[in-house]
Amino acid sequence: MTYSPEQYQANKERMKAAQKRYYLKTREIRIAKQKEYEARNREHIRAQKRKSYAAKKQCEPNSETELS
Repeated sequence: MTYSPEQYQANKERMKAAQKRYYLKTREIRIAKQKEYEARNREHIRAQKRKSYAAKKQCEPNSETELS
């Protein structure tokens, strides 16, 4: 038995529908876990953002000195 394009498309759509149902079903749980993680690690996250911002700011060339 060969795998026809119609069967392939039907199976693809079926899988996509199942993924969407799973995503919608677990959405609230994922959001709750993310909020809990952010609440626990708020200071660490802020420190990482400050560190990356400082590094980015340090790498940017100063346009005033380049013009001279």
